[in-house]
Amino acid sequence: PTQREGHISPAKLAHLVLRTPRYDEMMAWYLKVLDAQIAFESPMISFITYDEEHHRVAFVNQPQLGDADPMAAGLDHVAFTYESMAHLI
Repeated sequence: PTQREGHISPAKLAHLVLRTPRYDEMMAWYLKVLDAQIAFESPMISFITYDEEHHRVAFVNQPQLGDADPMAAGLDHVAFTYESMAHLI
């Protein structure tokens, strides 16, 4: 795609921050799916990465949050790009 005059798009996705009452579950899932490592972990917030960036996904532990209303606005999904299907598998 071409850049519009005076506008610069980001080079890559830097990181995501997810607030969740399912802290341990979510972190375990992302660690496995992204083949990531923990960069920092505490009872309140954790950071994981799968490359040279300090963190790609952060999790904020908020056990007081209830389940989201399926009709409420919010994040639907996040997508990551892999080099090939073989890398994904």
